[in-house]
Amino acid sequence: MISWRFQRLIEKLLSVKFVIFIVATVLLCFGVLGAGEWLTVALTVIAGREIQKFKDFKFTRTVTSEESLGSD
Repeated sequence: MISWRFQRLIEKLLSVKFVIFIVATVLLCFGVLGAGEWLTVALTVIAGREIQKFKDFKFTRTVTSEESLGSD
């Protein structure tokens, strides 16, 4: 059980969006990026995750027979 949770944590940590966020944060710490650029990266990562959640919800939603007929 614990190994499964640890494995899921590692998978989440290695997602592309999270890696981009970490790289941007490290570059901010070293002074390569400014606060504006870091904020742009952070907002892009957050927006990308929200869009992904919306798409997953939209495509996994099942249509009932009443909805397909258009009745109220």
